[in-house]
Parts: sequence; C-alpha cells; structure tokens
Amino acid sequence: MDKQRPIKIIKKNSPEGSHKDLYHHFLRTSWTKLFLIYIFLYLSINLLFAFLYLVDSGSITASAHNIKNAFFFSVQTFSTVGYGTIAPQNLYGNIIVVLEIMTGVMFLALTTGLVFAKFSKPSAKILYSKSLLITKFDSKNVLMFRIANARSNQIISAKVELHYTYPTISPEGLHIVRFAQLKLQKSYSPLFSLSWSVFHTIDSESPFYEKSEAEIKKLNYEFYVLFNGTDGTFSQTIHDMHNYTTQDILVNHRFVDILHRQVDGTRIIDYDKFDQTTPHD
Repeated sequence: MDKQRPIKIIKKNSPEGSHKDLYHHFLRTSWTKLFLIYIFLYLSINLLFAFLYLVDSGSITASAHNIKNAFFFSVQTFSTVGYGTIAPQNLYGNIIVVLEIMTGVMFLALTTGLVFAKFSKPSAKILYSKSLLITKFDSKNVLMFRIANARSNQIISAKVELHYTYPTISPEGLHIVRFAQLKLQKSYSPLFSLSWSVFHTIDSESPFYEKSEAEIKKLNYEFYVLFNGTDGTFSQTIHDMHNYTTQDILVNHRFVDILHRQVDGTRIIDYDKFDQTTPHD
C-alpha cells in the first residue's frame, strides 16, 4: 500500500525556540530514526566521559588507562553496573564518576519515558485508497474513496470528514486559502472493522457539479480526510488524516471488490486489491 503523501511545509523566520521542542520531535519521528539517535547519543556521551578519565593518568586504575578500557568503564558507570575491575583512584576520578552517574540516571529516565510515550500514544492503522473516484452510485454522480481498518480490532463510533481547500480573494483584495467541508452520504459508522466506502453526492450544491474532468483537474483543490473514533481494544480516542489532490481523481472508474463472504459467514478482505479500479461507461 502507498503511504500517506507527506505535506511539505517550509517555515521561515520561526519564533525563537519554536524549533527546539525535541520531545515533540522525538514523539513524531520513526522508531528507526529514534533508535539511531539513541545509539549516537549513548556512544557520544560515553566517549566524552572516557576522554575525561584519560585527562588525568591517575583518575582510574593504572592498568586500565587507555581509550578502550576507559570507554568500557564509562559504559559500566553510565549504566550503574560497576563490575569492580576498574575503579576511580583519586578525587578527580570520583568527581567524574559522580557526574557520569547523574547523567546516566537522567538519560535512562528520559529515554524510558519517551519510549513509553511512543508505545502508549493512541494511533490508527487506517488504509486509504490511492485514488478518488468520480463515478455512479445509486444512479447518482458521486465522488468516492474507500478506507480500511488494517488492524484486527474494531473502531467504535467511527467518524469521517472530507474537506477541501480552495484559493479565493477577499473583498479587500487579499489572497487567502479557505477550507470547506463536503457533505457525505454516510459519515458515521458504529463499528468499523473491515472497509468503508465514503461517498459525496455531486449535486447542485457540490463544487464539482456539471464540471468536466479537465475543469476539475484545473481546480487544483487539496482534499483532507479526517478520521476519528474509539479504539475498541484500549478505549482510547484515535485520530488520523490523509490528503488527496485533484490529480488523484479518476473519472468513470469503480473499485474492485475486496470483500468476500464464505459459507460459514467468515469475511475475507483482500488488501492486494485495495487500490485496484476498473473503468466503466
């Protein structure tokens, strides 16, 4: 499945300190990046303390006074393990040990809290169709897309909204971008566990009413799907968002069926066909 297309935003001349919210940054970053950052910081801190031990030749056990042993002694001190084979030998060495233990305890507390926060953060695993379709449904012209719950749980009281942005000029001549909501045939589902086809009827109140495919493409609208509900497993409110553009619209296509029901009532959903469409007249 294609991942959500990221929205590119470049911020210039941000207020001082607005880019320094590391906690928020680490919560949003991927597990891979977070793990690499953790390794880099862990090794860097221990190398720093290893060099501090080497500054004074009498700071630690004389036979261990080299970069390798100083680094591993730093790791042992940083983690408060302390095997005892290497020990501080003078006041300078003990001061560095105290500073490193204080740093290690704080580092452990911060990383533990961050990892727990990332694990416990409510999240949805919602799949969105690659395309928006303009097609026929119940003998009406509709704009549609479909979503699926990729987890095995149920989402209770699921709600979906479809908004779009459009440029306009105010009476004062200001160029602004506004949000508008598209009315959906069904925006609420009491239980969402498999897939959900979402329809917007193209009637006289729709911005796409009586517009050709070329005219719709020229609109350059951006669409934002907002999803929220309650996780049936953790009883936590979850939110999700996905974006489309008018370039993602396919006209006179329909989605391939992905749901099948066996004789015993078991439902099968085929995710390989989730984005597949077929043209029709």
